Amino acid sequence: MEKINSKSAEQPIGQWWLSVIVGLVAIAAGIIVFINPVASYFALALWLGVAVLLSGVFNLVQCFSTNNSFVRNLWVVVAAIIDIIIGVALMFNTLFTAVILPLLFGIWLLCRGGVLLLQGMDLRSWRVRNAGWVIFGSIVMIAVSLVVLLMPESVGIEAVILFIGIAFVAYGVSAVALGFKLYDMSERAKEIED
Repeated sequence: MEKINSKSAEQPIGQWWLSVIVGLVAIAAGIIVFINPVASYFALALWLGVAVLLSGVFNLVQCFSTNNSFVRNLWVVVAAIIDIIIGVALMFNTLFTAVILPLLFGIWLLCRGGVLLLQGMDLRSWRVRNAGWVIFGSIVMIAVSLVVLLMPESVGIEAVILFIGIAFVAYGVSAVALGFKLYDMSERAKEIED
């Protein structure tokens, strides 16, 4: 884990709300999966691609729009780039994606869950209240990713689709919680500046 510089972690975070938007988009994607779990596998790949791509773009914008070392972190940049690559792959190669959707989704989920876990642990080390929600959501994401990656054939396509819905909701809740914790950190940094 990249060490957070105390001084740069006290910088305000102007785009904290991007995490909230990413979370709401992820929750909406999860709900869509729950409402219509047997929808076209190709349509699911396209919508997942859009959600993952938006996640990557918003996280990259958030990362480079602040000097706060908590948000401008190597892990966040790498995860955002992976999001963009996987999102584009899901959107524009639907035939290929349909074949390897569980693998792509499992890798994305494991990466995102790991980054959120690191961020949640950083929040804990900075004594940000209720950081446990970010950690809890990330653990759910990692557990689901391991099931999808290690047993895609044994759980079946329907179960993989259900896991995708669960994972998107868990990611969404964690991203929303992270956004509000970033807001708290930003407000604290503004108080320090004044």
